[in-house]
Amino acid sequence: MQSVTFRTEVQEQLDRIGQADIIVGIPSYNNARTIGHVVRAVQAGLAKYFPEHKAVIVNSDGGSSDGTRDVVHNTTIEDYSTILLHHRVAPVSKIAFPYSGIPGKGSAFRAVFEIAGVLNAKACAVVDSDLRSISPEWIELLLKPVLADGYDYVSPLYHRHKFDGTITNSIVYPLTRALYGKRVRQPIGGDFGISGDLAQFYLGKDVWQSDVARFGIDIWMTTTAIANRFKVTQSFLGAKIHDAKDPGADLSSMLYQVLSASFELMESYAGVWAPVRGSEAVPAFGFEYTVGLEQVNVNTERMLHLFREGLSNAASRPVDQNMPVAFMPRLMR
Repeated sequence: MQSVTFRTEVQEQLDRIGQADIIVGIPSYNNARTIGHVVRAVQAGLAKYFPEHKAVIVNSDGGSSDGTRDVVHNTTIEDYSTILLHHRVAPVSKIAFPYSGIPGKGSAFRAVFEIAGVLNAKACAVVDSDLRSISPEWIELLLKPVLADGYDYVSPLYHRHKFDGTITNSIVYPLTRALYGKRVRQPIGGDFGISGDLAQFYLGKDVWQSDVARFGIDIWMTTTAIANRFKVTQSFLGAKIHDAKDPGADLSSMLYQVLSASFELMESYAGVWAPVRGSEAVPAFGFEYTVGLEQVNVNTERMLHLFREGLSNAASRPVDQNMPVAFMPRLMR
C-alpha cells in the first residue's frame, strides 16, 4: 500500500491532534452553498451523542474554487445551549484540504481513511456535502453501531422519491441482493459508517488508481465489506434531500463507472457469490417513519429522445451472439 503524503500544514495539524476516536469525512467539490449546514449538523451530532469522544471533522476537497474549504473552517455553532442540555467535554477539530490523486469521490474517501489510520480512530463516517436533510441524529445512527455494537459497516437506509436513485433502484440494489444474498437497500447511498479496522482494510486494496477512485467507491465499499464477511448493518436516516440528478439527464459516465466497478467485483468475488441461494435481511438501526419527499423533476422529452436515438442506433448494429447471460437468472430471485 502506497500511503498518501499530506501537505505540511495538514501533517502539523495531525501531529497536534495525535489521536482521535471518531473521524467524520465530508468529501466536496464546489459545495459552498450547502456544506455549512452539513458541518453544523455533524458538530451538533458529535456534541450531543459522543460528548466524551475525541472527534475530527475532515473536509477532503477536490479543488473547489467557490470557497468551500473557507466555509468549513468558518462554520461553527455559536451557542450549544440552544440545542443541547449539556456541554461537550472534548473539542472537535476540523481539517480542510485538497486531496491528491485521480479526481473523484474515491480519492477523497482515501484521504479520509488515511487520516483515520494516522489518528488510530475507532470509527469513521462519511457524509455527502450537498445534503439538506442531514440532522445530528444521522451521526449517532452512522457511528453508534460501530462503537457500541461492533459493526464494521453501516449502510444508509432512506426514504427516497421514486425517481431519485435510478441506478440504485434499477440495477445496483437488485444485483447486490441477487449475487451476495444481502438486502442492503442503499449500496451506493453516499453516507456510511465504518470501523477503523475496515478503513485500513480498504486502504490495503490496490484500487485507488482505477474507476473506484472516481464514482465506483460506494458500491466497492459495500461489496468489499459483504464479500469479506465484515459485520454489516444499515441505519434508517429518514429522507435524503440533496442536489438530486434528473433521471432524464446524461448519467452515462456515472453509470459506466458504477457498473464497471460492480462487474469487476463480480469477477473478483465469484467464489463468494456463486454458492449463494436466496437473500436475507440485514439488521437495521433507527426508528423508521414516513417522511415527506421532495419532488424530482424529470425531463421526459429528453429521455424519450435519447431512448428513440438509442433504439435507432441499436437497430443498425448486428446482435452480439456471444453476450454472457449465465448470471441473469439470479436477478429473478
